[in-house]
Amino acid sequence: MSEKFKFYREAVNYGKEAAKSIIPEKIKDWEDLNKSILELAKEKKKPEFKEKILDNWKEFAVHGVLQFDKEKGEQVLKPFTDLDGKCTVGLLELSGFDISNLTYVKPGEYLEGAVNLDTGDQFGVVYKKPTLYVDHHKKDVKEISSATEIMYKTLVGLRLLKKTEELDKLVDFVTKTDNRQYPPEQFLKSAKTILGLQKSLDFEKLLMYFQDHDAPIEELTPEQLDKYGLKEVAEKQQQIIDESMEKLEEMEEQGKVVYTKYGSLLINENNELKVGASAAYVKHDGILNYTPGKSFAITFKDKEINEQDLKNKLGGKFQGKIIRGKMWIYNEKKPLQLDLENIIKTLSDN
Repeated sequence: MSEKFKFYREAVNYGKEAAKSIIPEKIKDWEDLNKSILELAKEKKKPEFKEKILDNWKEFAVHGVLQFDKEKGEQVLKPFTDLDGKCTVGLLELSGFDISNLTYVKPGEYLEGAVNLDTGDQFGVVYKKPTLYVDHHKKDVKEISSATEIMYKTLVGLRLLKKTEELDKLVDFVTKTDNRQYPPEQFLKSAKTILGLQKSLDFEKLLMYFQDHDAPIEELTPEQLDKYGLKEVAEKQQQIIDESMEKLEEMEEQGKVVYTKYGSLLINENNELKVGASAAYVKHDGILNYTPGKSFAITFKDKEINEQDLKNKLGGKFQGKIIRGKMWIYNEKKPLQLDLENIIKTLSDN
C-alpha cells in the first residue's frame, strides 16, 4: 500500500467509530483502501462523511516552543508553535475543522486521545488507539517532509480540501524551511524576504503572499512589505541581523567555537546568541545551545550525527535523543548529567 493511502486509512481510522454508520461494510477493515476510500469520498454520502470526520476531530495538540527564561534560569514552554505547526493548524481550519481546543506540548511529546500535530515522534498519519499523529520526526526516517505536507496530502486525498497552486507553493515553502533547505546566507537578507519574516505572518497572510508571488526568497519592496503589514517587523529584523552578526564575531573572538568531527561548532551557552542557528549557520557547521545542568540541543546543517558512536563513547552516561540524524537534544525533567566538556569530547575525533 502506498504511503499516501496509508495516511488516508489512518486518518479515517481515528474517526472510525464515530463514522461507522456511513462507512460501507466492504471497507470496514480497510483492505482495499486505495480504491474504496476514494470511491467513498465521491459517493452521495460525501457531505455526511466529511461532517462525521469534522465532528470527531475535536481535540488537538501541537508542539510549543522552548525558550530560555532568564528569571527561572531554564527552558520554558511557550504557547505558540513554529512555521510547520502553524501551517498544519491553518490547513485544518481552512478545511472547516474547529481547532479552538488546541493544547501546546513540549516538542516530541503528545496528548493522549488527541490529534497530535508535528509532534509525537512518528512519521505520516499514524493511529495508535486512542491517539492520532500527524508528524515527520520518527527516528531513522530520512525522508524530507513536514507535518504540513502530510496533512495537505491527506486532506486533499479525502476530498476535505481542494488542491490549489498557492497551497502547493505554501506547502513546498514550509517543507523546505522546516528542513533547512534554503542557503544559510539567506539570513543576511531576512529583513526583506518572506523566508526571513514568516514568523510574523499568520497562515492566511502567508497564503495571500503565495497567491501573489512564487519565490519566498524574493526581496520585497517597501510597498510590498507594507502590504503584508511587515514594514516595522522588517526594520526590527534588520537590527537583529546586525546585532547577531556582531555578537557572533564577539563569540568567535572569545574562543566559543570548537572543531568537531562534524565541523565547526558554536557554543551558545544560556542563549547568548538569541537567534541561534540562523546566524551561526552563516559561518559555522553547527551550534550547541546549552543550559548547564538542565538541557542542550546540538544541530548540524549538513552532517548526520552518529548515534551509535555517541553511545559507545558515553556508555551508560548517554542522555537525550537523536532527531532525524541532525539534532541531539536533551530537555527532560531529570537533571542533565553531561557537562560541556563531556559533550564536546563526545563529538570530537579524540
